[in-house]
Amino acid sequence: MENLAPAKHQNTTMTKTPYRKIKVNNGIRYILHLPSGQRIITCSCNGSFQVWDLERGTQLLDEWKEKAAGVEAIALSPGGKTVATGSDDGTLKLWNVNTGKVAKTLTGHKARVHSVCWNQDGERVVSGCWDGTFRVWDVENGETIIGPIKARGDVQTVRYSPDGKMIAISLYTVLKIWDANTGELLKTIDGVCCRCLAWTLDGKALFAGGWRIRKFDTATWAAVLDGGENFVDTILLSPNRRIIATTSYFDKTAQLWNLETNQPIGTPLQHEDFVISATFSADGKFLVTGCPNGHVYTWNISVIIKKSGILSDIVDVTPQPAPKMKNIRRIPTRLFRNAPREANLRTQSHTTPSQRTLGPLFSFWRRFKLRGSAERVTQPPPHLLGWTRNLVSSMVRKQDVSDIEVRKLPLGTIMQQGCQLASTSQNPKN
Repeated sequence: MENLAPAKHQNTTMTKTPYRKIKVNNGIRYILHLPSGQRIITCSCNGSFQVWDLERGTQLLDEWKEKAAGVEAIALSPGGKTVATGSDDGTLKLWNVNTGKVAKTLTGHKARVHSVCWNQDGERVVSGCWDGTFRVWDVENGETIIGPIKARGDVQTVRYSPDGKMIAISLYTVLKIWDANTGELLKTIDGVCCRCLAWTLDGKALFAGGWRIRKFDTATWAAVLDGGENFVDTILLSPNRRIIATTSYFDKTAQLWNLETNQPIGTPLQHEDFVISATFSADGKFLVTGCPNGHVYTWNISVIIKKSGILSDIVDVTPQPAPKMKNIRRIPTRLFRNAPREANLRTQSHTTPSQRTLGPLFSFWRRFKLRGSAERVTQPPPHLLGWTRNLVSSMVRKQDVSDIEVRKLPLGTIMQQGCQLASTSQNPKN
């Protein structure tokens, strides 16, 4: 198994100076890059949506009239016309990008929806929930066509394979692969800390980011790449399939990697605040990152590659077409009305010791939110962070999980606090 080379931590002008930086009101939670031009959609900490022109650094049109309260997940449809959001009240909403209004509200989950993903043709959405289940939805009629299927743990991330045949789901220390058309569990890989997932465009490999970065060969599901120094919160594959981008929340950095050599491209890209969201432009020329303080950074990938001294054509930004889906079975909407019972019986299994140990801790961190002006603070409490890390470290060692490397853990609460602080500083009267 290959090792991923560590990133070089050198203070250079290149890694500290983005191509462009703009300021968005009310902080940043999520960024989506629209298919045409340098336009992005931002979702702020107060649930408002705005469309921005990155080239000019100006807001386009008015802020969307409707707001999305408690957004926990977001995804743009393949055609760029619809935004799917998952909320802490268990609902999914489908937003029309042109009108800025909710087109459909999907209900059924019993807890916060933590991840959403579109399939390749935009006809289905899969959602992962903290009630331990996931569902596949028909976008046209808004009904559940597969599920709810019990995943045996709070679902962190859901990702369709490029051909739409499989769904990868990450729990705290478990990676599971499911048949996207039948809801059958295909593979379980224990001992994998998965915060984020990304398929290669040909579907031959799956990247998992967490305490380290792993790459799995989807033919055998063996790990063929392992490495990284910092906890990875986001992992993205460029449109040309030759560059990968990762972000580390607490380190306030993003990093580009050369998939041909498994080497870092340049030094980490520095930010003034925690990195909470990232996306590639549709043409692959830029990486866009966002922070809770409302700053949106645009990084010119060609410049970074050139200054790093890499003599390679990986700078070629021509997007590669996704593989065409052939012989995909179209499922009648009501065919899987009794599927939950069968799928749940198939997936009955005992959780691993590490999952039982870390699960409640992660849930506590993510569910704890500061509410009200009396609870606002100027910075994350250092004593709570240190105490929690020490506790996790000692408990993991007792469980003797040799496959897990304990590192600084990103607390979901600090992201919430950062958004609240950004909103408070800009709207002190509210």
